[in-house]
Amino acid sequence: MNVRARSRQVGIAAALVSALLLAVPYALVSGFDAQLAGYYTAGPVGAGGIALFALLSAVVFASVEQGNVDPGTLAGALVVLGSVTTLLAAVWWLSVEPTTMFGEYRWLEYHALAVTVASLPVPVSAGVYARELLG
Repeated sequence: MNVRARSRQVGIAAALVSALLLAVPYALVSGFDAQLAGYYTAGPVGAGGIALFALLSAVVFASVEQGNVDPGTLAGALVVLGSVTTLLAAVWWLSVEPTTMFGEYRWLEYHALAVTVASLPVPVSAGVYARELLG
């Protein structure tokens, strides 16, 4: 098994799952527009910032082997991007305030936690990739 290639694949998948998971309430919750907006903007950067970092991590994971930039530099950037993605997801999770929307959509109580858990493989995969590349 090629650990370097597998860590890239896991990193891309985890980053994309994290970004897609963020969109689930937007697609499923109706009738709580103001509360949903508050939910998505909780924390220092909100869900948009988490999605940005997750998608950027996926792009960097996908392009690291293309040879346009030094792979060692991109591996280091991946570790930082992955760590920031998970850190922002955790801060967002802790910043979300329960509202009446949570009464009708009980699964929202666990959504921010699920996004944080889904983002955990991103920095781990980035670290494994960097270790395999530089080690």
